[in-house]
Amino acid sequence: MARFNAFRRTNIILQHLRKSKHMDVEGDVLLERKGCAGVITLNRPKLLNALTLNMIRQIYPQLKRWEQDPETFLIIIKGTGGKAFCAGGDVRVISEAGKAKEKMVQDFFREEYMLNNAIGMCALL
Repeated sequence: MARFNAFRRTNIILQHLRKSKHMDVEGDVLLERKGCAGVITLNRPKLLNALTLNMIRQIYPQLKRWEQDPETFLIIIKGTGGKAFCAGGDVRVISEAGKAKEKMVQDFFREEYMLNNAIGMCALL
């Protein structure tokens, strides 16, 4: 079965974005399947959806599963709240961990860049 064309994919994305204005669900990242779409929702609106290492560790394996799933035609990544899609990494947490010389800083950046690469490679398919 062929993947959806660009017009159909855009309509699906717009439908999901319209439905996601208000979320009352718990969790920093929400992973769900909606029909043919895998939906990743960053759910930290008060912190501009800044990524934590735990969020990255939830998103990456699910993204890879959906990428291999022939029933997934589209992966949508969105953020809750109206101020930001994603502010990047949680600078406060990273800064504090760096000052304490914690290994988490290296883990964060290695895993975040792996996630960024995975997202970029999905876009090419």
